[in-house]
Amino acid sequence: MGYNYSKGAQVIGDLKAADDAERNTQIDFGEDQIDLETSGSLRFQVKNGGASTYYDPTQYGNDTGMGEIVKFGTGTLTAGKLYYLNGSSAWTEVDADAVASGADQLLGIALGSDPTGAGVLIRGMFDAHSYLSNFSAGKAVYISATAGGMDTTAPSGGGDYVRIVGYCTNTSNVIYFNPSSTWIEL
Repeated sequence: MGYNYSKGAQVIGDLKAADDAERNTQIDFGEDQIDLETSGSLRFQVKNGGASTYYDPTQYGNDTGMGEIVKFGTGTLTAGKLYYLNGSSAWTEVDADAVASGADQLLGIALGSDPTGAGVLIRGMFDAHSYLSNFSAGKAVYISATAGGMDTTAPSGGGDYVRIVGYCTNTSNVIYFNPSSTWIEL
């Protein structure tokens, strides 16, 4: 979608992407607000000059989310699994059984198989359908002792490490992903 601007005041209606086959991507101008919609869902909203990101957890599909997304690093990833960025810039599955696999590294949830294409969520809301165990509204979410997984039950084995990566919301499987920078080894 492209837009050529002109000088002076313009009165226009909503903008829809001509290249969007489903015609469900648009910029909607409302009274004192602008909404950006993709796939028919509100993704970002600006009201009265202030910006606010709109996270509606009921709109996410399984193993999808939104928030702060990076597109760097290497590796073949699986959407929904939890990864850490290792010393050679490769995203590698976390594992609470080994301190060197996610205790003090940058964490992210894969949004697809290619970190430079689909990206990696480093903070935001995520529907952790496939790789979260024991979902319970309001509970803390930890790195799991199962590689690439998350769990609301903290690891408890000798040599394991415990690191909180987020909290469950009141929508089934949806978490607020915000990894803590602190951890402990058991």
